[in-house]
Amino acid sequence: MLYTVLTATLSAFLSVAWTALAEEATRFGHAKILQRGSQIDEAYDYVIVGAGTAGLTLADRLSADGKYAVLVIEYCYPISDETIARSDGRNFLDPGISYNISSIPQVNMNNRKQAVIIGCCVGGSSAINGMVFVRGTKPEYDGWAELGGPGSTWNWEGVLPYFKKASHFNPPTEEMARNFNVTWNPDVWGQDPANKLYASYPNYGIPSIIPFYKAMAKMRNMPIPEDGASGKSGLFWNPTSMDNKNYWRSYSRTAHFDGIARKNYHIITMHKVKRILFNGTTATGVQFSPRDTDQILTVIAKREVIISAGTVHTPQILQNSGIGPKDLLQQAKIPVLIDLPGVGQNFQDHAFLSVNYQWGVGTGPVLSNITQSGNASTIAGPNLGAWIGLPTMTDDFEKIASRYESQDAAQYLPKNTHLTVLAGYRAFKKLHAKLLRSTDSNWLWLPLFGTPGGIVMSMHVVSHGTINIDPENPDAEPIVDYRALSNPIDMDIMVENIRYMRKFLKSEEFAPWKPTETAPGIEIEGEELREWIRKVLIPTNFHPIATAAKMPKEMGGVVDEQLRVHGTKRLRVVDGSIMPLLPGANTQQSVYMIAEKAVDLIKAEQR
Repeated sequence: MLYTVLTATLSAFLSVAWTALAEEATRFGHAKILQRGSQIDEAYDYVIVGAGTAGLTLADRLSADGKYAVLVIEYCYPISDETIARSDGRNFLDPGISYNISSIPQVNMNNRKQAVIIGCCVGGSSAINGMVFVRGTKPEYDGWAELGGPGSTWNWEGVLPYFKKASHFNPPTEEMARNFNVTWNPDVWGQDPANKLYASYPNYGIPSIIPFYKAMAKMRNMPIPEDGASGKSGLFWNPTSMDNKNYWRSYSRTAHFDGIARKNYHIITMHKVKRILFNGTTATGVQFSPRDTDQILTVIAKREVIISAGTVHTPQILQNSGIGPKDLLQQAKIPVLIDLPGVGQNFQDHAFLSVNYQWGVGTGPVLSNITQSGNASTIAGPNLGAWIGLPTMTDDFEKIASRYESQDAAQYLPKNTHLTVLAGYRAFKKLHAKLLRSTDSNWLWLPLFGTPGGIVMSMHVVSHGTINIDPENPDAEPIVDYRALSNPIDMDIMVENIRYMRKFLKSEEFAPWKPTETAPGIEIEGEELREWIRKVLIPTNFHPIATAAKMPKEMGGVVDEQLRVHGTKRLRVVDGSIMPLLPGANTQQSVYMIAEKAVDLIKAEQR
């Protein structure tokens, strides 16, 4: 009933917006939304492509002092009703606010295609994600700096202040902390009252989750950090991206758009950026069109063009602008402005599958001695999980690391991979081999819900894919290839993930209820298990990164340490595509951090 009402409300809103066609801008959430090209100014200081997680953060921060005019151009539309109380809001299962993109068939997944789910609305993927608010570990971000080269400020110490700046942390209630042993470190969180991006816990916990916590705490060498936000692996409670008053989704639109009324902050929706305009190699503006029409519009950027279109669409805009692999651009008949082979390469995402269990006796743990005053509907996502290093999972970690280390770097990359991209992968492989041996690098995430079985997620992959324009139709959705399981090490790690889940469910804590594995089945091992993985693997947790990686050009990088596109002036990329390495965590908090750090990099050049 609620969804029907919301859908009707959305339809009515869009009908009015498009049939009225008033010359003046409409008011939406107290920020200025434009719907027609005739409404925008001829020039702005900053033109931002994409009103998603990073784009809205940038626009808010850069326009806040009133000195600079900012325009955000967004392909999708504003919707006013997807931010619903508690866990009832729209999410990645709702096709109405996501792009309709599929990958090409994945050879090592029995030629299955994969839906590429990314948010299509003002707010982007922060409007549809699972609301898990985690960071990853210190060695992973130190790896960003290592791949960036000498003097990089993208190590843990260099990004922590921006993690703190990006959100307002709300501690759990005393009752939640007491009943469920929730601990936290306020020194690694920001609590600026002016910040409206919230990290909060539900006010209710599921009692049956307590035996799961106890069982995981007893697993061999399991670390239990005070706070997972401190850059440590282990078993911990994590907050959700929601406020602690109404328990509504907190995301880039509610934090950096709603309630803001500035004459210097404009957003135009339902328009697609086709290409960046240049004077030589200096970005001067963008060319764009109303969605689904051929009308050509332009806008001037007096200071910078900033691409925040996300990992899937950022490489498309760069390639359509003549920045990318020369051979691909020539095939698409696009004049080559800058031969930058790394654009669209190095693509990575988290991979997962479900190992199914059921209780063999009864319905599982039932604890009635927990007194709670909260509401179970405030639970919007998994708040308890184990984030585990490979040495904690298996004694075979050294064998796996050595096999990976001994590989020819070119053997498992696409044919004809450019030498610079190959050089970057060699550096990536050297770093990943260290992370495989580190107990403080997250290779497995097991969310704990109080029910047996569930997902096992590989938090690092060594199979790199590509996202490139279709040379036959560059304006169509790009060609997405995960190249899932193309490197056999990813299969080795997923096998260890499943085995770890099996060890966990054998815990004495669960013995009275005799958990039984129903899929794939405890007897499935060896090649039979690997074949099952090929049938069911999901090569994405909707955390795509690295198609415009922050690495030196000679290593296949696309942007430098200031996120400026190599070989250009006044052009930056600020979104998840710049991450050179997956954090061992859901990526939304990392993207907010990137945007906050980028703001300081941009402001440093305003002087």
